[in-house]
Amino acid sequence: MERDDYAAIRDRIAMLSRQRRLRCDWSETTKRQRFLLLWDAEGRVAARAIVPLYPAETPMLVDLLERGLAHLFGADWLED
Repeated sequence: MERDDYAAIRDRIAMLSRQRRLRCDWSETTKRQRFLLLWDAEGRVAARAIVPLYPAETPMLVDLLERGLAHLFGADWLED
C-alpha cells in the first residue's frame, strides 16, 4: 500500500472499518490534516486519529496513525 498517498490510506481505513463494523466520522481540522473518529456498534468512540493529507511530507504522522489504530486493525494494517 502507498503510505504516502492520502486517498490510499483513507480507503484502507474505510475498508477495514467496514470489515469490523465501525463507523468513520471525518472532520477537517486544518488544511493539512483530517481528524478521524471511529465508532463501534454501541455508539462508543473506538479510536481517534489524525490523518495527514500530505503523508509524504510527514511520515512521522503516518507512523503515529499506524500505531494509533493498531489495536483495531492489527500491527501492520498499513502494509497491506
